[in-house]
Amino acid sequence: MSKIPEVLSGLAAYFNAAAVLMGLWVLSYWPSLLLSGRIGVLWMTVALLLCGLPGFVNLFLSRSRAFRDPLVGVWVHMAVRVVVVFSGVLVVRLGWPAVGISQFYGWLMGFYLVTMAYDVWVYQRGLRSGSGANG
Repeated sequence: MSKIPEVLSGLAAYFNAAAVLMGLWVLSYWPSLLLSGRIGVLWMTVALLLCGLPGFVNLFLSRSRAFRDPLVGVWVHMAVRVVVVFSGVLVVRLGWPAVGISQFYGWLMGFYLVTMAYDVWVYQRGLRSGSGANG
């Protein structure tokens, strides 16, 4: 029976991360629409997903015993975030070279900072509570 609260706590971390992403999307919808139209909303959404995906991967990885060491956890979280976002930027740059800063790259930079700050906050909170980095 003691596993049920732990599972619910883990699901809450995923729901909280999804809520942060949805909130960012809602806040960014009108500015991206005004700046670049519907295509701007599309690229803003792509930027948000590129920055949000590593957060979910990091939540999943933080449950492993290997990441109980804070230094290893920080390095892995950072590597996952950088590799996913950098790979996405390369794909966009090579596939759609006309996409500009107001459509994609500006949103990517802002979302990267916000999602990274949220990821660090969740990881730090998990370490303080002694339950790993699972928020």
